[in-house]
Amino acid sequence: MAFFSKGKESKPEVIKPKPKPKPQVRENPKPVKKTPAPTNDTTISKNITIEGNISGTDAITVEGTLKGDITVNNVVIGKNGSVTGSITAQKVMVSGKVNGNITCNDLDIMHHGYVTNKIHANKIMVSGEILGDVLAENSINVTPTGKIKTDSLSSKHVTVNGTIEGKVSASELLSVGSNGFVNGEISVKNIKTDEGGRVIGSMAMYEAPQPPKSLEKKNKSETIDAVIEN
Repeated sequence: MAFFSKGKESKPEVIKPKPKPKPQVRENPKPVKKTPAPTNDTTISKNITIEGNISGTDAITVEGTLKGDITVNNVVIGKNGSVTGSITAQKVMVSGKVNGNITCNDLDIMHHGYVTNKIHANKIMVSGEILGDVLAENSINVTPTGKIKTDSLSSKHVTVNGTIEGKVSASELLSVGSNGFVNGEISVKNIKTDEGGRVIGSMAMYEAPQPPKSLEKKNKSETIDAVIEN
């Protein structure tokens, strides 16, 4: 009779699967801060006074005093700035004082801005004060704080929510808002007045200026009889 010793039963070996490698996450590179390109803008600070003309193709900010003409692309006259001379630019913003002619495309006269002499621009926004002649090729908008005293103001579209005193010519439309006041000699093609708006003075229908007629010759050629003797 055979005897067999009882042994411990061997457990089957459990094979654990190898962990899958974690996908590598690429960190986004930190954005590189770009240093802004240096500008060539000119600034005349508050306590600086310059006498002389300034010209170029960049921009100028005047917080001090300039006695001379400016010819650049963009001009900003700060609240403390003062210019005595003419300004020629694409865009002009005035918060200070300008005593001289302004020729530009866009003109913005801020609340504290004050301009005297002649203005020729495409579009004008007036929240300050103008004392002088104004020609706005396309439009002029006078806000409730704007004031204009002029011997001649002309534009296609004149919108008044402030005050204009003087000769006004609107070839397309004069629009007077509820806070608007126009006093003077007025020439308009069409007029619109909101309730509360006031218009005082003479009014006539706008007539486009006629091109000058060709001048007739005052001295006509004369025929002179002459006898030539041999």
